[in-house]
Amino acid sequence: MARKKTITREQILVAAHQVISDKGFSHFTARNIATQMNCSTQPIYLEFKNMDDLKEALFHLMAEKTSEDFLNSATQAPYLPKLGLSFIMFAKNNRQLYQSLYLEEELGAKTMQLAFQECFNTLLAKEENAETLSEDSKKEKFMIFWIYVSGMASMVSQHILTYSNVELETMLKAFLKSTKKDKSEMQPLFTLGNLFRN
Repeated sequence: MARKKTITREQILVAAHQVISDKGFSHFTARNIATQMNCSTQPIYLEFKNMDDLKEALFHLMAEKTSEDFLNSATQAPYLPKLGLSFIMFAKNNRQLYQSLYLEEELGAKTMQLAFQECFNTLLAKEENAETLSEDSKKEKFMIFWIYVSGMASMVSQHILTYSNVELETMLKAFLKSTKKDKSEMQPLFTLGNLFRN
């Protein structure tokens, strides 16, 4: 009779998540994950081919989890500013995890970015005139939004920016409004005069 597994795949993923949340991918080793579970490394290699396989599974799990949280935070209009604010707050409240998921690992960060893009497209579809946008226009809008929001998230997580949630959402609204204008009509976003402009 085969011996029943005492360490499950889910437990390994939880432990791996804890390791990168606390110390980042520089500590993403079988030994550190096993220590987190108070066991040997054997269960890890029974469930996963290698550490890259575990890393890929972890990124897919985190992409699903963060996407669910981001969408749940933006159930009412204005959708995209709320999505951006939720992303910034994730970075602020989970500094090391944010760095691990979005900055440290190129392939994993791409997985996270694509998941966030799906959230963006889901919410963009609820916006006025969204059905008239071409696929290229949607991609362009996302990349502009992604660069702005991820930059804000990084600065907030490092305490370079210390705006309140209300201020951040106002800035996101102003930014999104500016992207709908012709370039000749675009105005600076960070002057005191327009920070709280409707």
